[in-house]
Amino acid sequence: MADHESELLAPTPGARVSTFLKRKDVSQTLLLWVFFTAVFVVLGLWAYPKWMPVVLSKQMQANEDIMIWFTVISAPIAGVVLSIAAKSFLNMHRGDTPPEDGVAIRTNGPVVIVWTATSVLFCIVAIVWGLVALNTESIAAATDAPKSLIVDVTGSQWVWSFYYPQQNIHTHTLNLPVNQPVTFNVMSADVNHSFWPVQLGVKIDANRLVTTVAHADPTATGPLDVKCAELCGLYHAYMETSGAVESPTDFNNWVSSIQATGGVQQ
Repeated sequence: MADHESELLAPTPGARVSTFLKRKDVSQTLLLWVFFTAVFVVLGLWAYPKWMPVVLSKQMQANEDIMIWFTVISAPIAGVVLSIAAKSFLNMHRGDTPPEDGVAIRTNGPVVIVWTATSVLFCIVAIVWGLVALNTESIAAATDAPKSLIVDVTGSQWVWSFYYPQQNIHTHTLNLPVNQPVTFNVMSADVNHSFWPVQLGVKIDANRLVTTVAHADPTATGPLDVKCAELCGLYHAYMETSGAVESPTDFNNWVSSIQATGGVQQ
C-alpha cells in the first residue's frame, strides 16, 4: 500500500480512544476523578457512620445504610462532575478560546448512551430499594402490632407530651424498653409539628385533628433526643425533650415510679 493511501485511511476507534486518553488534560481529569471518587467512598464508609446519630433501632440502622451505600454508589458520578469542574477551574487562567464548532455532548452517541443508561440504573436501584424497605417495614409493623408498646404523642407549642395507655401514665420524657416494638400515635394540639426521636430514625408529622402512626424497633440502650422538625412558631428551636431506651427492668421501675405519683410525671 502506498504511503499516500495509508494517510487517507481513517483511524480505527481503538486508535482514537488511545489518542484521546493520552491527552494531558484527559489524563489529569482521570486522576482527579479517581481522587474525588475515593474521597466520597471514604466519606460513605468511614466518616458518615461517625457523624450520624447513634443507632438505637432498626429504622435508624436502615437510614444509616441508605446514607452510606447511596454515597458509595454515587461516588463515581460525583467524581466525574467534580473532576471536570476542577480541571476547568484550574485551566481558566489560560485564556484559550474554544472552537466555534465544538462537539455538542447531546450529539455524542456513546456519551448519551452511557449517561442515559447510568441514570436509568440509578433510578431502578433507588426505586427497588425504596419499595423493598417500605414493604419490609409494613410487614414488620403488622406482625409486631400485637406485642407493641403503645405511646400516644401530642405536640403543642412548644412541648412534647406522651401518654402510655397500657401503663396509664402521662410523661414529658420518652422512655422505651429495648427489644420491644413501639407504635407511636402522633397528633398536635395546635399547629403542625414533626415528631423526631433522633436516635430511633423516625420522623413523622404531628397534625391537628389527625393521628399519624409510626413504628420503631429499639435494638440498643442509650439516651434519646426528641425534637420538632417542623417550623411551628417562635420557640420551635426549643421544642425538644429527652428520654432513653433502657432495659425492661429499668423501664418497669420508671413506670412504677410515675404510677406511684398518680400517673403523671412530676
